[in-house]
Amino acid sequence: MMGLAAAPVLMGAATTPTEFAYGGDPRQTLDLYPQPGLSGASMLLFVHGGGWNIGDKRGVNALPGFAERHGLLFASTNYRLTPDVTARECAQDVAGAVAWMLKHGAEHGGDPQRLFIAGHSAGAHLVALVGIDPVYLDAYGHAPAEIAGVIPIDGAGYDAVRQMARPQRPGPIGRRLDEMYDLAFSEDPAGLSPTLLARPGRAYPPFLIFHVESRADAHEQSIGLAEALRAAGGTAEVVAAPGETHMTVNRDFGLPGDPEGERAARFIATGRL
Repeated sequence: MMGLAAAPVLMGAATTPTEFAYGGDPRQTLDLYPQPGLSGASMLLFVHGGGWNIGDKRGVNALPGFAERHGLLFASTNYRLTPDVTARECAQDVAGAVAWMLKHGAEHGGDPQRLFIAGHSAGAHLVALVGIDPVYLDAYGHAPAEIAGVIPIDGAGYDAVRQMARPQRPGPIGRRLDEMYDLAFSEDPAGLSPTLLARPGRAYPPFLIFHVESRADAHEQSIGLAEALRAAGGTAEVVAAPGETHMTVNRDFGLPGDPEGERAARFIATGRL
């Protein structure tokens, strides 16, 4: 299930964020977590989940502490939500936050050539879309290849056409999921599906794709995304998270000893899968 509830905030006084606007809408803001003494640090921008419909940039869980331990400049962004917009405008906003980090990250000790973007659930779809379809970053004078790496976490909307073709899901939760996909994608499911948009001849950042081992749709969608990237000449690795749920993989990501967070830390440190 694509995250239907905002995650709690776990942070200490040392990681109190500063809010910056990257656009004119009240939702077009990001939280930056400054660290004294950073210089030329890798940067990590996080995109929350919530079914493209709810959620907030404050739902960062263990990530501020993760960034402190690994010497990263960390930020978490908001974006406009359905039903006011579709997934297209959500992705436009994520691209705006990426452009802000590329422009301003160095002012806060970051390295614009070492920007990684991660997202959970709907946020996983959005970082994948911005990392694959050049139209979003092109609007800001940038390209996907300027991103050092993309880390989608337990997304299931990379191929919205396939998801929306599934039989109607039973019960109230099923109806909510169907409505969620309709609100986000009904305008143009294929045009908002990163799996369907990977093309040979384009330069893509490497993708480290996590999914909960027990979620069949997330597994299927993650494998499909990786295969599409490889077929287009990109690089991608899929990592299954055993014993996790859709919510715990997000809540625990980056805790000391968390295997998914440690795998991501190695990727960020080296830039290699």
